[in-house]
Amino acid sequence: MSKHTQRPADTIEISWHIDDVKELRPDLTDAQAREVLDHAKHQHDASIGINWDVLAVHADYLFPREG
Repeated sequence: MSKHTQRPADTIEISWHIDDVKELRPDLTDAQAREVLDHAKHQHDASIGINWDVLAVHADYLFPREG
């Protein structure tokens, strides 16, 4: 078995949904929330992970709050 071929019991996967982003930022559209998730995925830092604070930072970076 190659090191990239893993059995499901040997891995974990954590999911975030656009509803999670919109809980933090209800002003965002579904499309904007998807963009936040995509940005968080592509900028992922394995030493930090993705958590509520990370999602909030990405949301504020992409879609700064007015005022």
